Amino acid sequence: MSHCHVRTPSLTYPVNHVDIDTILTIYRTGGNDLLQPYRKRQKMTLLVTAECVDDLINDVHQAILADGLSNDPTKGSTLEILGAYLVLTDPRRRISRTESRGKLISCLGEFLWYLSAQNDLEFIKHFIPRYAESAESDGKIHGGYGPRLFNMRGLYNQLKNVINLLQEKKPTRRAVIQLFDASDLVPSKTEQQEYVDIPCTISMQFIVRREELHLFVCMRSNDAFMGLPHDVFAFTMLQELVARLIGCELGHYHHFVSSLHLYKNDLEKVEALQKEGFMSTLPVMGSMPEMHSLDDILPLLEAEKALRENKEFDIDTTSLNDYWKDLLRILKIHFLLRSRTSNHKELAFQELAAMKNQEYRFIFDGKLQ
Repeated sequence: MSHCHVRTPSLTYPVNHVDIDTILTIYRTGGNDLLQPYRKRQKMTLLVTAECVDDLINDVHQAILADGLSNDPTKGSTLEILGAYLVLTDPRRRISRTESRGKLISCLGEFLWYLSAQNDLEFIKHFIPRYAESAESDGKIHGGYGPRLFNMRGLYNQLKNVINLLQEKKPTRRAVIQLFDASDLVPSKTEQQEYVDIPCTISMQFIVRREELHLFVCMRSNDAFMGLPHDVFAFTMLQELVARLIGCELGHYHHFVSSLHLYKNDLEKVEALQKEGFMSTLPVMGSMPEMHSLDDILPLLEAEKALRENKEFDIDTTSLNDYWKDLLRILKIHFLLRSRTSNHKELAFQELAAMKNQEYRFIFDGKLQ
């Protein structure tokens, strides 16, 4: 397996004087006897940094498989690390290139679901059908981030407020979005003991330093197999979107998790992923185009809705930048292949050829034959 970034400095001094990079490297490479006292004292604290998401995920999985502690929460038994800090130094390398983790379509669908300010199952089920398990009786996903970003408590457009604040005061430390709410622990229906789904993410904080926008995400719980790749994709896309709107370069992405875990039912899949072959070190996505206001995303959302309703919708009728058109073409090819109509492959090939960024072709390897 080829990785984007590996560091292997040696440990030559006592553990109580180990610097952060050394702790990180030893933990990433499976541990060292000299580090055991530190790890026992810290109750499984984990620190990982990587340039691309595949390295980040690989290192996280290795750490949990080697040293995760068993736990039995309501959703199933897990191996868990308490206290994880993950850093993605190149947030544009947010797309997995592995054979089985290349889930760009579901990641992209979830990101657009957030931007739509909705939490309806009807939207997201086209991309992630398993969300049906998290729906309330009214067909809503209570923990969905869309309304919380754009209409928290029916009062606050948090994303817009943060953008306005950063435009006025770039050095601010107040650009915080709250996703978890106190009311999430108290269902509105008296006969209901708890919501089916509540936010795994507590907060997002945007910080500008040296004209670079860094994003710090804090999570109470994170499934390192199914959830982590989606979260990194969606949050780094939001990070880049905000960076464009405030005129900054893209900084690092920081991901804090209280309980970072793997469900034991997924361990065979995780171990198979560890054995997979080549992963390209090349970035897939280019830079997001310039944006002037949040309203610039409306044509994108309208086009996505049109595609869900009509898989043959002509993307070139939109005024969108090629960056966004390419992402829409990915969704269109997905919908066409799923439809299995008489001409679905021909239309899919046409969309594939029309892509400006041909790096996306790998997504459909083996599916357009």
